[in-house]
Amino acid sequence: MGTWDYIDTELPFNATDRSSHMKDMGSKGWELVSVSSNPVSGCHIFFWKRPLLQDINSTEDQLNSVIKKSEDLHVTLEVEKRQHDTPIAPATSRSNQAISEYDYKKFPEPQVVMVVKYRPKEGCFDQFRNELYTRDYPNVIERHMGFNEQNEFVCVSLMESIDAALDLEGVGTSWLDSVDHLLIKYPNGSRTESFSGPVWGWYPQYKNLNKFSNEEKAFTVLVVKMKDSSIEQVKDLILQPSKSASNLFTVIAQYKDTDDTYIYIGLDTLENKLDANRYYSSGCSKPLTPLVVPERSREFFSDAQDFVWVNSKYF
Repeated sequence: MGTWDYIDTELPFNATDRSSHMKDMGSKGWELVSVSSNPVSGCHIFFWKRPLLQDINSTEDQLNSVIKKSEDLHVTLEVEKRQHDTPIAPATSRSNQAISEYDYKKFPEPQVVMVVKYRPKEGCFDQFRNELYTRDYPNVIERHMGFNEQNEFVCVSLMESIDAALDLEGVGTSWLDSVDHLLIKYPNGSRTESFSGPVWGWYPQYKNLNKFSNEEKAFTVLVVKMKDSSIEQVKDLILQPSKSASNLFTVIAQYKDTDDTYIYIGLDTLENKLDANRYYSSGCSKPLTPLVVPERSREFFSDAQDFVWVNSKYF
């Protein structure tokens, strides 16, 4: 597996020389990975990669060949070692930090949520789980992770700004390259299935976060399409704290750049998990079923939380 170098560049939204910029970067050996927008700075961000050891000098080419063989041997030995090692994150460890209600109250309110799903190859489940759970996420407030019966991993990242979300996307691209050999691609050719959006409502239940700290938990991620005639009515119902006695927090976010679709994320005790059917019928003060379009909505994930990463810099 090759070693890559990464860089990002910015151009204002109204720039007219994007083609020249891309040709210039391409002439230097950079390959475009993805493009994101940053409304705060009014710029497009271009993420690039190229082989780290790249030179036209033949002597260095020979040296690079020797180095690459050494790296390939190291990677092979490391992969074999990981396949036979016990995962660093044992199933009994549910968090990277022990935090209290007092600590939770120090967290900033999330402004952006990002949801990502991965499919590890057969026989790579434990290795990928280990790679995913032992990462650090410096731009994330907290990240909730789990997997379903199809062995798909889902990560929900709560972030305090759009800049943090863009930084996470850039770092995530680099990390994905390192685990590419462990993943099955989705039908569209992507290594992930993901979406994000600005947070409309954040409703933590601090007492429950402390009360149920040692109990197994489950989180549910829904993408909900509202009927055009009921958008304001639905918002009145969903933008309020959960009435469930076992809810730990609820997040309501805009789905991508739509006006009529939102993301629901709820963390509850596993015993009282709130899936799509329960959410539509009793998840709010009034049933949502007649106000939304279930056939155009989706239950993206609803299962046990396996691990949560929390950022200790906030407490």
